[in-house]
Formats: sequence, structure tokens, C-alpha cells
Amino acid sequence: MTRLEKIINEVLQEEKEKSDRCLRIADRKYDKPSAYKSGAVVKCRKGMIWKGLKEEVIQEKVKETLRTWFKRKGTPGKKGGWVDCNSPIRKDGKVTGYKACGREEGEKRAKYPSCRPTPSKCKDPGKGKTWGKTK
Repeated sequence: MTRLEKIINEVLQEEKEKSDRCLRIADRKYDKPSAYKSGAVVKCRKGMIWKGLKEEVIQEKVKETLRTWFKRKGTPGKKGGWVDCNSPIRKDGKVTGYKACGREEGEKRAKYPSCRPTPSKCKDPGKGKTWGKTK
């Protein structure tokens, strides 16, 4: 084997490592280089993990910023769907929904508003004791 062939083989080997399926999956799962990432790549190459996992299936989680949080749509309505978790609408003793976030002119509410983008978010545990689950 000539010296040129050796260099070409080394370049091809490096390119092969860069395009390795297991390495790409590990890059998406682990943020920074670590022993966990290296071990996962080795296990993947042995066929122990991520066997049936296709690369299209794995997607990076979309980071939820304040801007994306405010753009979320809730229940349909003229106020953009945001609801006040501290003002439930009751029917026959059951909570059927929540009033829209924000007060009308002259309207008074007993509690400070706790606005959320969707009614389902009212069930999430909160920091205060006034709304949401306590556990």
C-alpha cells in the first residue's frame, strides 16, 4: 500500500466516522461530549440500543421561549384563548371552563388573575396555593 493510499483510507475512515448513524443520534441525545455519549455510541454500534430507531423519528425538542409561549393558542375566543385559572365557570357544581384572561370594564374579581394559554395548564402544579394542584 502506497503512502497516498494510506492517506486516502484515513480520510475515508474519518468521513465514515463523521457520518455514522449512531454518532448522529448520540449528538442529538447528549448536549456535550461525555462518557455517557461515548458509551451510547459503542452500544449502538454493537446493536444493543437504537436498533429500530430511524433518524427521521428523532427530533430535537423545540426550545420553548417566552415568545413561543405567548404565541400559543388556547381555546377559541375573541381574547386569543388565554384563560384566568382563578376564575372558573361552574355548572352544576363542576368546573366547565374558565373566564377569559383580562377584565372587562367595571368587572371585579375576587382573586388576582392567574393567566395561562390553555385551560389544561390550570391543572399543572403552581407556585401558589390559590390555583392548580397542590401535589
